[in-house]
Amino acid sequence: MSSQAGRVAAGAVLVVIAGALTGCAPSIGTLVRDSLAESVEDAQDSLWEHRDQIVSDPEAAVAGLGFVHDAREGADDGSGLYTLVALDDAEDTVTLTLVVGGGATTGGGHWYQQASAATCVDFVFPQAAAEIRAEDAVCGDIPDADRYDEVVPFRDLDVRESVTAADYPPPICQCHSGGDCDCPGG
Repeated sequence: MSSQAGRVAAGAVLVVIAGALTGCAPSIGTLVRDSLAESVEDAQDSLWEHRDQIVSDPEAAVAGLGFVHDAREGADDGSGLYTLVALDDAEDTVTLTLVVGGGATTGGGHWYQQASAATCVDFVFPQAAAEIRAEDAVCGDIPDADRYDEVVPFRDLDVRESVTAADYPPPICQCHSGGDCDCPGG
């Protein structure tokens, strides 16, 4: 085989390998949606700890949540991970409408992509059940929308739609030698 044919063959192999590697990597859009879905689930986890307070007195509970920025008409309490755009305190449910953001970066050095997105989610707290449901919400104007590259409908995300006490088992009780122990069975 001539040296030119060898170089052409080696080049072809490199192109095939690079194409295969690039084809296997997730797109920036996929990474952003995955990040956004993770952010929604993180919001569920954070809200679960305050579920009882939100159900009993939603306005007071929201005011005490440092991770929620209240952006409703006339309210401006600074910043937080999630932006509250509506609160509905109905007879049998409390619904918090939050804007949740996410983002991703691929590559590095001179060649990288960076993107961000937001979604609107209704977190529904039924009075009669220890549950939080995540549902598609209509936000209208998203506060600070210009900081996101796109708004993704909640229904386009792969997110758990409901969490209950079964998703949050109590921590394992551990006793230390010589200390007081509140564990069942001593």
